[in-house]
Amino acid sequence: MEIICGKKASSGIAEGELYVARKERGKVTRTKVDDPAAETEKYRRARTKVSSELSELIKRTRETVGEDEAQIFEIHKMMLWDEDFDQSIVSMIRWQAVNAEYAVSATADNLARIFTEMSGDYMKARAADIHDVAKRLTEALEGKDETFRLTAPVIIAAEDLTPGETVNFDKDLALGFITELGSDNSHSAILARTMGIPAVVAAGRIDPSFHGKRCIIDGTEGKLYVDPDPMTRRLLLKRKEESEKRAASLEALRNHLSVTKDGKRIKVYANIGDINDAKYAYEGDAEGIGLFRSEFLYMKNGALPGEEEQFNAYKTVGEKMGGREIIVRTLDAGADKQIGYLNAGNEANPALGLRAIRLCLSRQELFLTQLRALYRASAYVKISIMFPMIVNKEEIIESKKLCRLAMEQLRAEGVPFSEHTKIGIMVETPAAAVCADLLAPYVDFFSIGTNDLIQYTVAADRENPSVTYLTEGRIEAVMRLISHVGRCAGAAGIRAGVCGELAADPSLTEFFIANDITELSVPPSKVLEIREAVMKTDSREAIKKYYPHKLQKKEDV
Repeated sequence: MEIICGKKASSGIAEGELYVARKERGKVTRTKVDDPAAETEKYRRARTKVSSELSELIKRTRETVGEDEAQIFEIHKMMLWDEDFDQSIVSMIRWQAVNAEYAVSATADNLARIFTEMSGDYMKARAADIHDVAKRLTEALEGKDETFRLTAPVIIAAEDLTPGETVNFDKDLALGFITELGSDNSHSAILARTMGIPAVVAAGRIDPSFHGKRCIIDGTEGKLYVDPDPMTRRLLLKRKEESEKRAASLEALRNHLSVTKDGKRIKVYANIGDINDAKYAYEGDAEGIGLFRSEFLYMKNGALPGEEEQFNAYKTVGEKMGGREIIVRTLDAGADKQIGYLNAGNEANPALGLRAIRLCLSRQELFLTQLRALYRASAYVKISIMFPMIVNKEEIIESKKLCRLAMEQLRAEGVPFSEHTKIGIMVETPAAAVCADLLAPYVDFFSIGTNDLIQYTVAADRENPSVTYLTEGRIEAVMRLISHVGRCAGAAGIRAGVCGELAADPSLTEFFIANDITELSVPPSKVLEIREAVMKTDSREAIKKYYPHKLQKKEDV
């Protein structure tokens, strides 16, 4: 038995033959062309062909996987038609009289180098996007098609996989995959998680002689077992069976309210990124949407979405959720969600720059359009509005002024809206958390975004592998901030929720309940698991565990 260890990218266990895919990668060579104009036209035709392929891929991904995942290929299409990318290729062909394949490859290498030198895994992963687009272009120019063709169920082993290759896998034939390169933040890893395919990445060189051998992939632990011995096989398959039984037992909680043993109501909501994701939230039995990431509407078509488009999107999500509450986070652009056409400018440290509410308050017409769309939707569905990246009360006051202006305009136009639309804020900065008692009087609810709260509290980029040890696990400083925010919300009579990754950790559910958190918003697939954790908790016992003095009589203290 051989054990290959890598990074866990998508959980699950699968057994099957190993298919070691080795692609022939000829180096793109530079050759002189006699007719640069004809070579430019050849490049233009290839670009049009690739654009058409990406459009089909976007459509197929949207239908079979989801809207968030289709955005991967929307971004690739935007890169393909990027003016700077195009001009660099055309200029190289015309002025250096080189072949189109070389111009594409050289331009991609230069752009990818810029991304690679940026801080954070997210930006580094964009280098892979550039190379994927360039690969599609060079294949089109050379008339090649290196798509994997699976004819039987296998576990795939490859040097790396592009998002296009991953999404094109037949789920009945692709039992799992392991790659020599890649990261757990790559688009291929994200797609694997969405599609439910066990995956391991960054495993180092895989011996081609393993091709055809019986293997078991364990995405949960990040391992591939080649020719597992009988005992190992029994143990792994037993774990797989237990996992499947566990999933079946959670189904019994469907259509139940999330209530603690002592009768405390905790709402378990879902996080979504687009209209189509509402389907997964509803099917996952979410009690509402705790985080609708509206920035994906702005990233979708490479152009600013109008008021009508946004109104229809918010209304549609509300209708798909059957009238349950939809909390929409207003535009959270910037940092790792750059939207080129907004022309926010280059910043040395975008995570600390003009992003989220700061960008919206500096572009008030942009913000007002979104607020008008949200208030219009509130006449038909239960919409709540949430401002991201708040650090002080002044930002809330300015944002609410624009809310009032939106309502005044709609009222004057005779357009219906709900006067009782709730306003909340994301608590994702230490400033907002520490001053939660001062911010509470200005809002109807808090939602703690633990992803950003963690990285800002410990001053460590959560996408930088060199410092991930600072952002993982139960961080005492972050737990104290969450506790403080929950207590401040309870004292002010407003509700507090958690919508970051920590909300989906069932080992923390008891802690949240003990700290006056009344709403947990998680990925749709985690709703039933968190509901189970809520139903197993007695809030009085939880308080006694974390704050024993709270339940003692004053004279006993």
